[in-house]
Amino acid sequence: MRIKYFDNAKGILIIFIILGHVFSACADYYGYDDNFYKFFSLFMIQCFFFISAYFSSKSKRSKRILSMLKIYLVWQMIVTIYYSFVLNIMNFSFNVLYPRYTYWFLVTMITYLILEYLFDKISYKVMIPLSFIISLFIGFIPFIGEWASLARTFTFLPFYVIGFYAKDLKLIEKLQSDNFKKTFIVFSVLILILSFVYDDILPFRLLRGKYSYYEITGDLLSVFLKRIIFYIFSIIVSITFFKVISKKETIFTKIGQNTLYIYLVQGAIMKTLVTLNLMPSNIVFGNVLSIFILIIFTFAIAKFITCFKNIIKEKINDIIWIKNLKTKMAS
Repeated sequence: MRIKYFDNAKGILIIFIILGHVFSACADYYGYDDNFYKFFSLFMIQCFFFISAYFSSKSKRSKRILSMLKIYLVWQMIVTIYYSFVLNIMNFSFNVLYPRYTYWFLVTMITYLILEYLFDKISYKVMIPLSFIISLFIGFIPFIGEWASLARTFTFLPFYVIGFYAKDLKLIEKLQSDNFKKTFIVFSVLILILSFVYDDILPFRLLRGKYSYYEITGDLLSVFLKRIIFYIFSIIVSITFFKVISKKETIFTKIGQNTLYIYLVQGAIMKTLVTLNLMPSNIVFGNVLSIFILIIFTFAIAKFITCFKNIIKEKINDIIWIKNLKTKMAS
């Protein structure tokens, strides 16, 4: 049984991810500072990992690992072929340990699912603070980076860990309550303003989560302190996000039920628009048009994939049913 509250959350989050990728790509294309993406980066991926961990099931864990691995390998190959032979932006090279563009999320999810076997044996009183300590100090390792999405895996680890233990902590009830709701909203607005006014408080490379401290501008201590600020801001904005989500059915409920395929498709579409120079010269029009095209095409393709997948499932079920019927008749 699906829970509308979480479907609404996922539906809104995937919209923010699309907007974030549009603003990020347009910022690179037109050459302006991407402060909106900075703010979105404080909660969109963090909340997705929290929700994924919350719905983790011990009995279905191995099945989820295999399913996620299969999806990753298939889409990694599809996008590699597309980038190599259609967009011609790279030489063909299929490397499973260097995920393409947004597919780092799948690799990180696989890693988290494997780590859940460890989480089962450790109390949340130990694992939650330990996850923050590991994530803060892992940045001092110079070679940590995009290989197997390790840097991002450690960057967002605390949010997955908190989601994993959320039932034990009865966090969802607290997040859904109106206690301190206005206070968190005010703090989140202040954080949004800070991200615009003080551009260097959260460096773009730090927010991406895929770089060691040595690859981010500034001395190591200041970058370390900014990582701490990143976690504080992320926790505040993420709590605010969950507090304002509706428990009733909304226009985002259906969207939230198909976020995986939307996520898989949207990155390649944005890459296509930029690579083929399909962006208009006007910055405002370029952003608006990109958002419109990305949302329409992404949702259409995701819907097609979902329908196609359901048709295949029905055909397989029909074949199994016929085989079972024949077996019964024969006996």
